[in-house]
Amino acid sequence: MVTNVGTRVGKRIRELRLRAGLSQAKLAERLGSGVAVETVSRFERGAQVPTFDWVERISLALGTDLDGFLSGFGSEGVMASTPEIERIVALLAPLSSVQLRHALALVRAHVEGVEEARKVERTEPSA
Repeated sequence: MVTNVGTRVGKRIRELRLRAGLSQAKLAERLGSGVAVETVSRFERGAQVPTFDWVERISLALGTDLDGFLSGFGSEGVMASTPEIERIVALLAPLSSVQLRHALALVRAHVEGVEEARKVERTEPSA
């Protein structure tokens, strides 16, 4: 039976799987031996609602944690996916949480530097 919760959880699993550049088969493989592709498909369709433990396991297999999985609910349409964003996500997906924190710090520092340069450009008089 498809439920609203099942549908929403399934959409989130599919969204994160696609962002990570994974097929259902690859996600099933990451979830461990004995996990069938059909299980992933049932979760994504909302035909089967994963338990809390499964959601946590799926989150980790998709390169996020439970907070990251849950933070996506209600965010549809907030940010359009672009090929560039998808490439960045694919590059980050296999990294450990420590590596992801380092990558985030580098990106944050770069963005702050770009913003600062823009401020300087706006305040300097034109020659």
